[in-house]
Amino acid sequence: MRCILSLAMITFKEGIRNRSLFGIALLALLLFGLNITVAGFFMRDIGKVTVDMNLSALSFAGLLLVFFVGVNLMAKDIDRKTIHLVLSKPISRAQYIWGKYLGIQFFVSASLLLLFVCSCLTVWFLLYLYPNYFIGFSWPIFFVACFFVLVKFSVLTAIVVFFSAITSSSLITLIFSLSAYVAGVSIEEVVFYMKSEFAAQEKIISESLTTFIDIVSYLLPNFAVFDFTLEAAHGLAITSQRLFLSFGYGAIYIFILLLLASFIFSRREFN
Repeated sequence: MRCILSLAMITFKEGIRNRSLFGIALLALLLFGLNITVAGFFMRDIGKVTVDMNLSALSFAGLLLVFFVGVNLMAKDIDRKTIHLVLSKPISRAQYIWGKYLGIQFFVSASLLLLFVCSCLTVWFLLYLYPNYFIGFSWPIFFVACFFVLVKFSVLTAIVVFFSAITSSSLITLIFSLSAYVAGVSIEEVVFYMKSEFAAQEKIISESLTTFIDIVSYLLPNFAVFDFTLEAAHGLAITSQRLFLSFGYGAIYIFILLLLASFIFSRREFN
């Protein structure tokens, strides 16, 4: 465990020193500032627009952090051939995978926490200016929505680690991870559309096609389960069952991906 935490801290420090971090943080802050600027154009929906823009800014910043910094942190040892030096230490390949994941996760969590504070300040400022337009707003629901933004990117980080364990190219890892994210965001809508179209045309879906759709929907990450933007924007109550299922789904998906990544990485040969 000590080896895993040591590697995680080294990875975290490498992420903090990455210059891309400052550009991503500045872009997110500009989006928060833009929210304050344009909020007055949506007088009837200031509360909804504010929450939606803040959560979107957090999500966008998280994507940039994972894809532009996280991928590099995972692939740098392999690209620079320093993986041999790392593995020559008393650390197993499975510990290397878990340590790298925790390090990237610490980095993403710390970065999003800082942006979360800025987001709360933005919401609080607009709430102070336009209190009558935040009647349905709820801080606890907003906090839950922000927390599950972090859970979503925890799953995405595990996907990056998984593909990094398979390939030595950071570009291929980026392409596969981005494809998995796009598919995971839209898979629920695609499955619903396909089934509704067949039902509307009164066509019977074959058992093999149904099985294929179910397998694909289970294999691909369903990022829609972590999206609580609608509830946060409208102040809708969230059941504890849904929170538990969403969090459990993310935790199990991460655990399985890291186990597979550890198994594959332990059998890889490096030139």
